[in-house]
Amino acid sequence: MTDSRFAVYLIPPYQLSKEVAEVHHLLRKQFGFAAADRFQVHCTMKGFFKKNERDVKKLQEELDGFFIGQRILELSVEELRIDPIGFGLSLETLNGKPNTPFLNLREEIVNIVKPYIAEDCDFKAHDLGHPFHPHITFSFRDIPNELFDDVFKWMEDGPDFNGPFQADTYHFLEFFSDDWSGSWWNSISWRLLKSWRLES
Repeated sequence: MTDSRFAVYLIPPYQLSKEVAEVHHLLRKQFGFAAADRFQVHCTMKGFFKKNERDVKKLQEELDGFFIGQRILELSVEELRIDPIGFGLSLETLNGKPNTPFLNLREEIVNIVKPYIAEDCDFKAHDLGHPFHPHITFSFRDIPNELFDDVFKWMEDGPDFNGPFQADTYHFLEFFSDDWSGSWWNSISWRLLKSWRLES
């Protein structure tokens, strides 16, 4: 067993990913905020988890079977998500109401993954102990709260991210860090294990 973590992500369409990636790059370049830029552009479906002794290939097979039966969902960027450690684009609502099909999809993915989560998983309490708020991160962990207003003002000249898009691509990934018990985001790296593209 390796000291790695796993996750399932939704991958936004090309143009949205490109525009968010540009923000990641410029936040690193202009402000020194680098944590989000170390990840692919994504919305977390099942966040980091430490795996138990079960075979990761078996989990991948279960996810294969699950995604084969899924349909493409419509998502929408309608507001920002802001919390004490960062900010990004909220995907929680569609036409101003909770996007229930997407929230339910997340719960189904979590239920598939749960039997594979180690008892001593360091992310379990946070990821499964709080209400799920789907989002695409701009910056987190390394942005001081007192700089939020300055960054928001600077971003006013950037793209308008509001609007709908199709959720058709999902990734299963393995992550590595030198410091899972500390500032893991400073040494994070990853590899893609499997990608699913849903049929229209």
